[in-house]
Amino acid sequence: MASYEIDTSKPVKLDWAAKGVDRILQNVLNAISTFRYEVAYARTRGMDPAIQDRPAPIAAKLYASEIYRVVPEEEPRATVQEVQPIGIDEEGNLQFKVVIDIE
Repeated sequence: MASYEIDTSKPVKLDWAAKGVDRILQNVLNAISTFRYEVAYARTRGMDPAIQDRPAPIAAKLYASEIYRVVPEEEPRATVQEVQPIGIDEEGNLQFKVVIDIE
């Protein structure tokens, strides 16, 4: 089992040809970057959008718990080991460092 770090503050370009570990990492990032009701035929997929309206310290804790919930549902090959808030961007989006294990 190997550990990998995902930093949501870094821009990512979707790689349609990704395979193996790169595909799993991309799937996890996509899962934690998507809000419920954004995906047309999978309305319950993704993070709870109601968290966005909370004060930043509370939202950070709620998002962390959502990451632990969403990742196993969307990418069962990945196990979340750690979630740390690392900041807020200019648009007010919370940014995280997520450490996952891949079997």
